[in-house]
Amino acid sequence: MKRSTILTAVTTMFLLAFLPITAKAQNITQPYIDINSTATREVTPDEIYLRITIKESDYKGKKSLEEMQEAMLGALKINRIDIPECLTLNYMGSDVSYKIFSKNINTRTEATYTLKLHDVATMQNVISALEERQISNIDLVKTKFTKEKELKHELAIEAMQQAQAEARTLAGAIGQEIGKALSINYWMNSNDSQPRLYKSRANMVMDESAVAGAGQQAPTFGIGKITYSLNVNVKFELK
Repeated sequence: MKRSTILTAVTTMFLLAFLPITAKAQNITQPYIDINSTATREVTPDEIYLRITIKESDYKGKKSLEEMQEAMLGALKINRIDIPECLTLNYMGSDVSYKIFSKNINTRTEATYTLKLHDVATMQNVISALEERQISNIDLVKTKFTKEKELKHELAIEAMQQAQAEARTLAGAIGQEIGKALSINYWMNSNDSQPRLYKSRANMVMDESAVAGAGQQAPTFGIGKITYSLNVNVKFELK
């Protein structure tokens, strides 16, 4: 028999000898426990975007757009708003900086501005100051939480720790322990509800009845909070 034929026969016998062992090993399933956990946090937005609309037609020709812009800027200045940084003009579908629109306002009779603020207290003071100057066409268009990335990390740790504790408890109930994580999946959700801008009920009644007098408190405004939920699915080894 040729040497090559002998080597081929030996190799085939070697592979056949180990084939059952390999097949058997592949059929072994690692026991595990599958856990879902969720960590949730409700946060107050730290960026608040107001839309302020001024129309000359609202003032029946008695006040120009330029006059009302100056009144708006006065309301922002008394509240120490960084106007170049926080105020933009929504022009033809895009934002124009304060430095640009302040020089080209005379050709228009209507304008919509976007004002960025950072807390509810400042927002309350600004809206009150604007309304005192007869600027009341104000909408809350967007809220944002700028520390979302850091929050995601915190929620991930919290959800994983919850999942591990639950897995350890369940495994311990049947006299077993958990080992390493075999797989980890996670996803985060945040509520996408429309922003809310409201006055307190008491102050709404006060405004509607036009109550006047010394010591009257300014209306109280609020915004909806943002809820973040981070979900994890973890498979822990059982041993």
